[in-house]
Amino acid sequence: MTQTQPTPHPLNINALARGIQPSATLAIAARAGELAAAGRKIYNFSAGQPDFAPPAAVARTVTERLVDAPVGYAPVPGIPALRDAVAAELSEFHGIPITRNQVVVSCGAKHSLANLFLVTLSPGDEVVIGAPYWVSYPEMVALAGGTAKIVECPRSQRYKLTPAQLREAVGPKTRFLVLNSPGNPTGVAYSGAELRALAQVLADHAPQAWILSDDIYRKLTYGGEGQASIVRSCKGIAGIEDQIVLVDGVSKSHAMTGWRIGFLVAPEPVAKAVTAIQGQMTSGASTPAQWAALTAVTDPQANAAVAEMGERFAERRLVMIAGLRAAGVELVEPDGAFYVFPDFSALCGEGKRFADDLALASYLLEDKGLATVPGTAFGAPGHLRLSFACSREDIEVGTDLLRQALA
Repeated sequence: MTQTQPTPHPLNINALARGIQPSATLAIAARAGELAAAGRKIYNFSAGQPDFAPPAAVARTVTERLVDAPVGYAPVPGIPALRDAVAAELSEFHGIPITRNQVVVSCGAKHSLANLFLVTLSPGDEVVIGAPYWVSYPEMVALAGGTAKIVECPRSQRYKLTPAQLREAVGPKTRFLVLNSPGNPTGVAYSGAELRALAQVLADHAPQAWILSDDIYRKLTYGGEGQASIVRSCKGIAGIEDQIVLVDGVSKSHAMTGWRIGFLVAPEPVAKAVTAIQGQMTSGASTPAQWAALTAVTDPQANAAVAEMGERFAERRLVMIAGLRAAGVELVEPDGAFYVFPDFSALCGEGKRFADDLALASYLLEDKGLATVPGTAFGAPGHLRLSFACSREDIEVGTDLLRQALA
């Protein structure tokens, strides 16, 4: 008699996980990698990371220390020397005293953001996010049990949230306003006056709300003025000036994305809670990566390399803008980061050449070898994000291919 094998009981995927969307930027990069591995020449405008090597001092420090220094667990909130260095650098930039106990080092700024939402949001809490937005903000809020309140910010207002829009969006459940300046995907930055105007709306209409300032692109700005400090901009606004959380890191500024080091600066009770949850989930960030970050933050040669990289990006930015304008594309010139977010809505939609921006991005990748990221992923259908974190030659050839494709 044949014995029937029991049917395995499937492991349930819960509703929360089923509702989280995979990162579109990573999916595009993976497909571009597949085509490149198959021998295709790909002009990769989808990259969300600098194409430079980290400053030489960074690699040298880690190489030398690995020879004889033990690589053990780091303290959960980060090695003290790095936290002190971050506190000193950000104290100077923002004009306020920041202590080691307010700083938590995590596995990238993305990890810092996720940690913050996990320890501060409760069911029913709302987080105001202007669209276009970085793809992970709404998903992180959902994972933490909160609700993302998305406000559309069109090209006509340079993709920036206005005080009038914020006034309509906030309410008694508002917990955070998320600001990313310069921002991903648009590269636009808020002025000090614009930041102050938004903070005043919170003070007047949602005094319980905090500002979360994602400053990961802070050191990559163009035009000479540099990025405005949210803390300095809010000085004197009762309550709100003391209700700001900062996220920063070395990933973008120092071309250290793979080192996975980000910083959270928050009130000590929040930093302590983040440390507790991080200790249960990942422990501390990689010890050698923290050595590298310490050099990145403190070494004068490393900072000189950052300035040189910024000059190269500034040159590429102009080449990218010129190429897109030659292709007849509508765009807002970026103030910082290394992205341009052109508007292709005239070509996308019912009855138009492409059904949507996803179809356009697929056509450009499969037929022309141009890797871009659809704007739908950023809450802005009809757009594409193009990165100029690639060679000047690739930008020139790639934008010419785009011109030919759209002609």
